[in-house]
Amino acid sequence: MTVHTTYFGGLNATVSPADDALVLGVVRYPKEFVHRVTDRNVPAVAPPDDLLDAFKTVKEAADRDGVTNPSGAAWRTVDFEDRYRSHLDGSGPRQVLTELRDRVAHRDVWFVCWEKDPRYCHRRVLAEVLLEECDDRVVHHPAPADLEEFSDAQDGPDIARLTEFSGGGTA
Repeated sequence: MTVHTTYFGGLNATVSPADDALVLGVVRYPKEFVHRVTDRNVPAVAPPDDLLDAFKTVKEAADRDGVTNPSGAAWRTVDFEDRYRSHLDGSGPRQVLTELRDRVAHRDVWFVCWEKDPRYCHRRVLAEVLLEECDDRVVHHPAPADLEEFSDAQDGPDIARLTEFSGGGTA
């Protein structure tokens, strides 16, 4: 079977899951419509509040500063992927992953959240972690290869460190 990832704006606008697919929201705080467009929301595998807050803070600052790729800058600055993988290693998320692995064995599963670009989104990491022990595949919508490339040089020479936003010293 296949795990698909997409964002809410693309769901049923640019891609449509098959009728027998399991469509899961993977957001911490769903808006009203999330329950109408998904089969269920699974906040246990959404990023924890502190990681979301750090990402949003850095992304907003990078956007205000005119950084070409605010999401990429925030992703790297807060070490999002490693911290999110650590979160998924907790007992609650591990239990949910075990259940999801069982479901993927029988039908396609879609992970849906807010971020359009899967390169800087937890759902990409979630799909990778879910399938580390399986032979199934992941399809991202949109495909990362179809998105604009950014180099670190475009982000500017002085990307802030997370400690600068928390009142700590420089990293």
